[in-house]
This record gives sequence, C-alpha cells and structure tokens, in this order.
Amino acid sequence: MKKLLMKKLLKRYGWMMMGLVLCGLWQGLIVPAIAMAPPLDQSRLLAQSGAASFVEADQLYRSGDVAAAEDIYRRLKPEFADRSVSQVIEPIYVPENLDSADLAYWNSAQTALANNQTSGAIGALQQLVAAAPEFIVAPLDLARLLQDDDRHSEALEVLEKAVTIHPYSSDMVMAQVEALADDGQHLEASIAARSFAILNLDHPQAGDFRNRAEDELNTFLNNQRNQNITDTVIGIGIGTIFGNAPWSSTENAVDTYERVARIFQDESALGGEIADQLTAQYRQRGTLVEEPEVVDYVTQLGLEVAQLMGRDLDYEFFVIREPSINAFALPGGKIFVHTGAIRAAKSQAELAGLLGHEVAHAVLSHGIQRINKSDILSQLAEQIPYGDIINNLLSLEYSRQHERQSDILGTRALATSGYAADGLRNFMATLNANSQSNQPEYLSSHPAPASRVDYLEELIQQNGYNRYALEGVDRHQVIQAKL
Repeated sequence: MKKLLMKKLLKRYGWMMMGLVLCGLWQGLIVPAIAMAPPLDQSRLLAQSGAASFVEADQLYRSGDVAAAEDIYRRLKPEFADRSVSQVIEPIYVPENLDSADLAYWNSAQTALANNQTSGAIGALQQLVAAAPEFIVAPLDLARLLQDDDRHSEALEVLEKAVTIHPYSSDMVMAQVEALADDGQHLEASIAARSFAILNLDHPQAGDFRNRAEDELNTFLNNQRNQNITDTVIGIGIGTIFGNAPWSSTENAVDTYERVARIFQDESALGGEIADQLTAQYRQRGTLVEEPEVVDYVTQLGLEVAQLMGRDLDYEFFVIREPSINAFALPGGKIFVHTGAIRAAKSQAELAGLLGHEVAHAVLSHGIQRINKSDILSQLAEQIPYGDIINNLLSLEYSRQHERQSDILGTRALATSGYAADGLRNFMATLNANSQSNQPEYLSSHPAPASRVDYLEELIQQNGYNRYALEGVDRHQVIQAKL
C-alpha cells in the first residue's frame, strides 16, 4: 500500500515538476534576457512549504494575539548571521581613541599645519581617512584644507564618502551642505539638508536643516532665473548682429524660468506629467495592469509606508505586466512596480519594503537630484512631450549614498507601519538567491543584493526593529494568483 501511494505521489509531482521546467524553458526562450524572470530556487520552495504556518501567524496577529503570532514567526525565521566585522561604523571623535599607527597620521598632520605645510597635512589626513574612516574629525579637517586650497571637487568627494559612512552626523552633513553651497551647487545643498531633516526628525537641529534647505532652494531658483535672463540678452544680441533677432526670446526665457521653477517646487506635477506619458505607452503596449484589486492592493501597501515618511507628495502607484524583478520611482511620488517583483516577494511585508525603498527615493528628491546632475534639465525646460527624456531619466544611476538613505528611511517606515521590519532585507535575499551572472542588478544601478542583505540586517539589529510583526503571506498570495 505504501509503495503504491509513493508511486502515485512521484507520478503526480513528477508531472508537476516537468511542467515547471517546461514553463521555465518557454519563458527563457521567448522573453528577452533583460526582462527574464529568475528561476524558482530552493529557498523559495522552502518558504512556500512553510506558508501555512505564516498564514496561521498572520491570522493570529490580525486577531490581536500578537504574542502567539510572534512565537510562530520566531520559529519560522532563521536568526541573522553573526558577523565579526560590523557593517555600520561607530564614530570616533577624539584622537586619543585611535590606535598608534592612525594616531601617528594625525600627529603628522598637526605638525605639518603648525609649520604651514598644507600639502603635508593634506597627505597625512588622506592616509588617516583611508585607514580610520570611523574618525569623524579627519574628513572634516581634510575637506576644509582642500577647499582652502581651491580643490573643491576633491573636498566634495571626501565629504560625500564621509556622509555615507556617518549619515547621522549633523556636523558632517552640514559641512557637506556648506561645501555644496560654496561650490554653487545650491539644489544639491538643499536636498542634502532636507534629507538630514527627514531622516532625523527628532534631532534638535532638524528645524535648522529644513530652513537651510528652503534657503538653498530659493537661491538655486533665483540663479536659474538670472541665468535665463542672461541667456536671453546674449541671444537677442547675437540675433541682432546677424539680422535674425528672436524678439520673442524674452517671453521664452520667462516661460523657461517658470517651468524650471515649477519642476523643483512641485515635483509631483513633474512626475505626474512624465507618469501620464509613460502609462500611455504601457497602455498602448497592453502591459499596464488596470485590474482594480491588484492596483488597489499595491497602492494601499505603498501609502501605508509613504504616510510615515514625513512628506506630503501626490503619491500614485502603477503596476506593469513585466516578468523582471524591477521597480522605479519618478519625482514627486510616482512609483512603478513590475509584476515580476510582486511575484518574487513572498509577503505583504516584502512588497511593502520594496515600495518603501522606492517611495524613499521620491521623498528624498533623489530623482530631482539626478536630473540636476545630468543634461536633462534643459530638455525638461524646453520639450513637451518628453519623449526620449523619459528613457534618459530612468537610466540615470543612484549613488551609494542615495541607496543607503532610501534603505534607512524605507526600513524605518516599514518597521513603524506594523509590518515585519525585515521585509526589504528578505526581498533582497530572494533577489540574491535568484541572481544570475548575466542578469542585471536590481534597477541595473543598485548595489549587489548580497551587500544589501548584510547592511540591512545590521540596520535592523542596531535599531531594534521588530522582525516578528505582520508578514501578510495569505493576502499576498491571493494577489499573486491574479497575475
């Protein structure tokens, strides 16, 4: 009897596995490599086998029996890996806490400064910053010396790396804001100041950073206006000399200024214009998912984390029928997610973590920052509809600092929302398990998933975020079945 039962089981599941293999081969043959959905891996199968237990825990959590639910979550989730090397660097503020070799660099720098040997001091501090990135004083002093020596780009590079390592240091961030402003990068200075205020709402200087952000934004807009006027005068002068003066140039300059001002003062309007054109393209291709239950599900998850991030944007969420594990944010809170990402996420917590990360990019104005650093700004001011500008915008890369900021803000919002705080971490673990050597990294610009998993684990542990809150496996599976 047992042998007969075993044969039936093998026959049934053998056909099932063959079906999965054939589906995988079919998809691999007809779907372009850049949009290929990764194969189902062993960790995913294990997660599915424990889904009933997660469902049980979710039901207990929703009914109010949080203690019983947490007990099940703890039994189902493995502990994070122990690490001998911390992913988060604890700052050192006084040179006496440096080891002897690093202290020697510090003393050499002080000796060089006492003897008015700037180059010697810069060299010693560069060695110290490389050897002891935890010593927070060294990059501040090094950046100051580089600025005094008219080496502004090098100073900004030093400060950007230092802020990435020490994102909670008000002194470091303010030094970066000052350096950006001194270099004429007033929009960058505004965004850096506002990012610190949003990421550190309870910091006693948060209000000062918000005020500084507004001042720098106004300076940027005034400079843009003056530049447009200057360009207009030059254009009229050249046109007069060659007999083809564009007498409408003054009006064009005013229109251009007003458009640039609106881009940076109303990011949601800009994002809305681009999103309208982008969704029209997806709808024409038949890849825009408009099923209310699916769109409402994603929107609800996105809004639950977005409302905790401290910025009132006109949020909208769109679902695209594409098998790739992908999502992206447009300025002003316009978030797009592929069905491949919804399929890859194993729970509401994981999808909410992904959406939280993308929302954080919009909240922190990373898209606007990328626009300002590229040549897209002039195109945005002059071209309607945007056409190829959309592709250029989506291809721009985020910096390592942007990614870490979005991880911090997105995970913090996720933890506050009541979902399991390791949702983004677990999504990255799934992505890492499914990675292929010929598959582009998430969004083709994000850091490798493995490094994100390490950092996110420590972020959760260091801040005491709750990993054992609601997962939402059951409701997520209902939506996955509709895709």
